[in-house]
Amino acid sequence: MNFSWDPTTIKWYQDANAYSQFFKNIADFIAPSLNGYTTLCDIGCGLGLIDLELSKHIDHITCIDINEFALNSLKTTIAKQRITNIEPRLLNCDDIQNTWDVIYTSFFGSREPEKFLPYCRKQISVVNQKSANHSSIEKYKSFHKNTCDLVAAALDKKRIPYSVTEITFEFGQPLASFEEGKHFVRKNYPKVTEADLHRFLSQNLVETNQTDYPFYLPKKKSLGIFEIEGRCQ
Repeated sequence: MNFSWDPTTIKWYQDANAYSQFFKNIADFIAPSLNGYTTLCDIGCGLGLIDLELSKHIDHITCIDINEFALNSLKTTIAKQRITNIEPRLLNCDDIQNTWDVIYTSFFGSREPEKFLPYCRKQISVVNQKSANHSSIEKYKSFHKNTCDLVAAALDKKRIPYSVTEITFEFGQPLASFEEGKHFVRKNYPKVTEADLHRFLSQNLVETNQTDYPFYLPKKKSLGIFEIEGRCQ
């Protein structure tokens, strides 16, 4: 999503995850890579949805973000679920001083993927693959995230060894109404015209015949999962 956190966007993100099990799928995929490690730091954790899943696979997780609103949401969730091994911290990633067995980043905007290697034994970074979506609505995107190609090129240039696995998971948006669908798209693409908005929804919005979420906006999210050896041994 291409917007800031507020009660509406938090609900959308949580709903999308609950509907698709997106972060559970990622956690299940990377869990074997955590064998033998006990501490993890999620840098730029947002709502910490991956950490709720990874907390079942590792002893302690530190969740770092600069967005207090998102961290408060995470604190509420871990309290409700009685999770005791997640520690949310309001902190800029440039100010970290601790070390961990594993540092995890997902959809992080840094063009310097190696900057956290001195603070961990292993780094796992989940990055978007370059979008193959040529929908007319994509021209309204105001923020372009890091991509696998950019991360790989940066690591290759600095001769940093890595492995990368490409996977695709569903991460669409369940919606309570057609009007909510319009609101969701406008939030992602504030400059979208009314014509392109209606064209996009008419071509992509699916009726589910479900009471809670009668509509669904499908999205296949293609990812690259990088593993890099850290320098803190």
